[in-house]
Amino acid sequence: MSQLNAKKRSQLPKSAFAYVDSKGRRRLPINDEPHVRNALARFNQVAFEDDAARERARKRLLSAAKKYGIVPIGFMTGQLRSQMSEAAAGRFVIELGQVDTPSEFERRLRTALRAYLDGAGQPAALPADGESRVVTLLERHGQPMTALVHDRAVLDNPDLVKTVTAAVRLAVENERLRGQVEARASEVRTLPTGYVTFLLTDIEGSTNLLQRLGDRYAALLAEVRAIIRSFVHRVGGREVDARADEFFAVFDRAKAALEAALAIERTLQGRAWPDGVDVRVRTGIHSGRPTLTDAGYVGLAVHAVARICSAAHGGQILLSAATRDAVGRSRPAGIRFRGLGSHRFRGLREAQALFQVEAADLPAHFPPLQTHAADTAGKR
Repeated sequence: MSQLNAKKRSQLPKSAFAYVDSKGRRRLPINDEPHVRNALARFNQVAFEDDAARERARKRLLSAAKKYGIVPIGFMTGQLRSQMSEAAAGRFVIELGQVDTPSEFERRLRTALRAYLDGAGQPAALPADGESRVVTLLERHGQPMTALVHDRAVLDNPDLVKTVTAAVRLAVENERLRGQVEARASEVRTLPTGYVTFLLTDIEGSTNLLQRLGDRYAALLAEVRAIIRSFVHRVGGREVDARADEFFAVFDRAKAALEAALAIERTLQGRAWPDGVDVRVRTGIHSGRPTLTDAGYVGLAVHAVARICSAAHGGQILLSAATRDAVGRSRPAGIRFRGLGSHRFRGLREAQALFQVEAADLPAHFPPLQTHAADTAGKR
């Protein structure tokens, strides 16, 4: 996919973007097939102003997909899954007639999975109560996953119902997973390449937080992720992965990664948390030239940012010499990089010079880094 530089982007009309916010900022270019596929993969990463804006962008994107002959199964699956979690309304609708053989069942099932979603990706209406056909709902994790529309007589044969529902669950789950894999691979291929800057965050003391909050920890983790994700996207970063208590992002510009880290720490420190718990996030930033594969980034730069993050304490932002140099003179006003020495990390051949990011409104005093210092670097 050809990259849109600032000049090319400015020359495109508003109609070449799926989303234009109230301030005129244009997101999700759909000017050609590769960019439409990219927009489909990135849609859920965009922070829309409201639900109406999201719906308009979704319709424009699906119209563009139709124009280029793209069947966005993974995208529609993701949208339906999102609707299920928000309003228990997203359902695949599958029509079953009198099925004589497994192959005939599979043919009808595959047809229905596509035919009963309209052009906007919305589910078709289910039969009302009292009609000749009835609905059997299948659930996944306690939420409606699939609606089977069939003759009422099918219910008279429990063995048939059991066999059919098991087959449907398997088929829909396979379709869902395939859509996830396709969307993930498509999204990964659009991540920046060349010299990039990684940001990795991790919640300090997450096990203790889980023990204190119990089931409520899931909501806290979701809120922390939402804060991080918001600031990453706001400065043009891309989410690479989010698992357990970690959040991994990439940026074209080192300054943007630094700005995101500062905004994240300031917001988390000013937030009131359940039961008065203290939520502290450690942050590591490193710049380098990783290799991008369909599975994501690989290379020493990935390992380096993970080690740097693990060396930090909650509330502390650490960056490497490579990132310090990449930021250069674009360092934000009032920000200082204090040298913490060179440190050796497991799996990395060369010692890494580390710097603590300091600002007037951020904590400055932390215990020694969780590494073995090789020497002491000068302060800047």
